[in-house]
Amino acid sequence: MSDRPIKTFFRWVLLGTRGGPTRLLILLKLRDSPANANQLAKALRLNYKTILHHLEFLMENNLVEAEEGKYDVKYRLSQVVSENMDTLDSVVNEVLGSSKARVSWARSG
Repeated sequence: MSDRPIKTFFRWVLLGTRGGPTRLLILLKLRDSPANANQLAKALRLNYKTILHHLEFLMENNLVEAEEGKYDVKYRLSQVVSENMDTLDSVVNEVLGSSKARVSWARSG
């Protein structure tokens, strides 16, 4: 099965839209562990409403999933992202524009 359609989709989300860089930062943060919108806003030093806007976009496009807890909602990478880490990694490297700026999407552990 070709990864071309998913690679094109990842490129559109991260390169073809104005909010791509912010969405990339959110995905990179969620790669480490699930987080709520407030945690993401603090960690990325971005406005809470901006984070909510981008999380909504990422959820609508099946890149992030919400886990409702007792008091808050935590977000995590979706199965689509988990199953296509290598493809997303190659797009991230394109975004970063350098072979020196490689991002490891493998989970430590």
